[in-house]
Amino acid sequence: MKLRRTYESRFIQFQQVRHFDGWRIKLYSITRQDSVPIDDTFVETCTDHVFGHLRNPESLESTHGVGFFIIHQGEHRNWLLLDWWYDQEILKHKLFSSPLDQPKRITEAESDLMACTWEMAIQCFERQAWIDTVLKNPDRPDFDAYLATQLNAEI
Repeated sequence: MKLRRTYESRFIQFQQVRHFDGWRIKLYSITRQDSVPIDDTFVETCTDHVFGHLRNPESLESTHGVGFFIIHQGEHRNWLLLDWWYDQEILKHKLFSSPLDQPKRITEAESDLMACTWEMAIQCFERQAWIDTVLKNPDRPDFDAYLATQLNAEI
């Protein structure tokens, strides 16, 4: 089997921490080297649509109200990954996408898809940030330190 293309690095950029209905979510973007930055209007559309799938963390047992959201401008689609921490070491996940030529047509993706290699770089980084700031401090987990730990890289 021959692959369609050679791996090329992409830009991962932390955007901001978004507050939504009791949640604090780190917002990241991933762009290809040949693409333009993701515009603010699309970011607003994505967060409005996807964050609507979160319930108020105070009404959910074992939810800390923190997580991360990735907007990935892929080669053929926009990918939107919403991940949040549950219990102690569990990461919950929802995946959405939209066509590049119709970015506002966001739908929930197939249930067996998880993440691509670029998106997994953020998930791995967030895992380590969670361990360092929350799990290693069981008496005083530092959610603010977790939110302040951010990734900016060319991966």
